[in-house]
Amino acid sequence: MGSQHLRPVHLLCLLGAISSLPWADTLLCYEARASAFRAVTFHNWRWLLMRSMVCKLREGCEETLVLIESGTRRGVVGFKGCTSSLSYHQQVSYLVSPPGVSIASYSHVCRTFLCNNLTNLQPFVRLKAKSAKSTSSSSNTCPTCVGRHNEECLPNFVSSETCPSVAHSCFSSTFKFQAGTLNTTFLILGCARKYQDLLSDFHHIGSIKVTEVLNIIQKSQTVGAGPSSQDPSWGILLGLLLVFRY
Repeated sequence: MGSQHLRPVHLLCLLGAISSLPWADTLLCYEARASAFRAVTFHNWRWLLMRSMVCKLREGCEETLVLIESGTRRGVVGFKGCTSSLSYHQQVSYLVSPPGVSIASYSHVCRTFLCNNLTNLQPFVRLKAKSAKSTSSSSNTCPTCVGRHNEECLPNFVSSETCPSVAHSCFSSTFKFQAGTLNTTFLILGCARKYQDLLSDFHHIGSIKVTEVLNIIQKSQTVGAGPSSQDPSWGILLGLLLVFRY
């Protein structure tokens, strides 16, 4: 017998059978990672959505984005992919509030086709608009950078910036963020209220696993005694005794 074309009624029956298969209830989600520490602004940064992935049964789509600011320096780290977490609406908040070094997070878990589709930093623009502004400054300055220790935080790229009056202690910490294909290690140098772990209460931000090591810096920098006689940028970098190596 020769080949026969499917009649419309047969085609509808076939599509119905396919839709009843177990994998028909799985989601398609965007898959992406973000790790940017140079020339990040609220208006020019874009999260390119070039790839998608098929999730396991009952998994949802996640997007988690972290904004790190220290003085005039800024970094963005993020993850998009499948997750087994329960769905929740978009959540944006400060994990470490300004003034001084600040860390804000945006996270969202959803269960519709390609719903993890954030491409910009608008959630953080709205968050910053609501946060209180600090105008008074202290007499202390601290080395400032956000980025990889062998790229954005090389001595030539570290600047000294004046600290706010309520955050005049110099700070240095090394972070590692991991989730899916995201695996990035970076430094934060800047002004803080206290010289202590910033994210000690946050082992995860969304699905991003967070590891933090507080670096050892010159004592004169940690107590807010002002810059030492040598360039403070070099002083703090030479005092980094604990740096992740992977």
